[in-house]
Amino acid sequence: MRALALAMIPKRKFGPPRFTFDPAPLLRKYIHKLTLWVYKPNYIGFENIPKEGAAILICNHVSYVDGPIIDAGCNRPVRYLIDEGIYNLPVVHYLMTLDRAIPISYNRKAVEKAFDEISAALKNGELVCLFPEGFLTFTGSLGRFRPGIESISRRDPVPVVPLALTGLWGSVFSRKYAKSPFRMWPRTWGRRVTAICGEPIPADKVTVNYLQEMVLKLKYSIGG
Repeated sequence: MRALALAMIPKRKFGPPRFTFDPAPLLRKYIHKLTLWVYKPNYIGFENIPKEGAAILICNHVSYVDGPIIDAGCNRPVRYLIDEGIYNLPVVHYLMTLDRAIPISYNRKAVEKAFDEISAALKNGELVCLFPEGFLTFTGSLGRFRPGIESISRRDPVPVVPLALTGLWGSVFSRKYAKSPFRMWPRTWGRRVTAICGEPIPADKVTVNYLQEMVLKLKYSIGG
C-alpha cells in the first residue's frame, strides 16, 4: 500500500527556475525614445486613434521611418503591413517579428495570407497600419491608393483613421536622393517632421477615392 501511495504522488522536477523575458516592450520603448530624440516629431490629432478596439490606420508613405514615427505617437501597439523583401532583411526581420508586422509580397497567395492575418488581428481588437500607396513615394507627392483597403474594410468593417506625414521627404530614408552616391549623407539638420491624424472614418464610407482625398487634405493642411 505504501508503495502504491508513493507511486500516485506527482513527481517534482528539480532544477534551476525558468525565466521568460519578452524584449519587445523594452525595445519598443527604446526605439520610441530614439525616434523622438532624432526627429522631434510634432503630433496633431493623435487622440483620434481609438484607445482600444480594432481600427485601421492609413497613411502616405514617404520614408522607411514612417512606421517608427507613427508608432512613437501612439498610445498602443500597432501592427504594420510591410513588404516581404524588407521584412526579411537582417536585423529588420528580428525587429519586425517582435513588432508582429505582417509581411506581404505581390502574388495572389501572399496577398491572401496577409489579408487573412490582417483580418485575424482586427477580429482580435488590434490596431493595424497600412500604406495604401503600396510603395515609397518617388516624388514626395501622394501616389494612387490601391483597392486592397476596400476589400479589407468590407471583410472587417472597423473604423479607418487617416494620417499624413510631412517633413520626411529628402531625409536619408526617403527616395529623393536614391540615385546619388551620397544618398545616406544628411542634407538638412533639424528638419521639422509633423504627423497629423484625422477623425475615424466609418466603414460604410470607405472607398479608395474618399480615403485618398482625406489623407491629401491632411497632408496639405500642414504644408504638404
